Amino acid sequence: MSTITSSSVPRAESLRPALAAAVGAATFAASMVSGVVFGLNADQGGSPPTPASEIAVYALLMVVAAVPAVWLALRVLGGPPRRVAGTALGLSLASAVTVVGFWSGWPHVFAAVAAYLAVEHRRRVGSFSATALVALALAAVAFLAATYLCLFG
Repeated sequence: MSTITSSSVPRAESLRPALAAAVGAATFAASMVSGVVFGLNADQGGSPPTPASEIAVYALLMVVAAVPAVWLALRVLGGPPRRVAGTALGLSLASAVTVVGFWSGWPHVFAAVAAYLAVEHRRRVGSFSATALVALALAAVAFLAATYLCLFG
């Protein structure tokens, strides 16, 4: 008798990291636009509307952040829960480090995917490990800090 072990991720599950990255990107876009529209940004001095080329750069930055984050998530979802929690911690650390470049949107994307992985770890194991809990908390703090800076920075 032989046993077959598959490390592939089902199709429905493979869309979830991409959806998490999209939620992060959408939050970034909404907070940046809200900061400008409602005049909350500290650097708004009656500047003209954002040109299309600048919007294209922001969109490209979102893709540059989302591709590695989603790729990493898909790689670890086929593995053991410990790797899922470790990758969640790594992405949440990346999110915290990139808060200094909040205008890139990377903190939002990395934090959203990290939070998804931490919750996925909990779903698989039944409870949060210390690693997953720290990853979730750090991702939440980085996500909120980046959102605040997009609105008021």
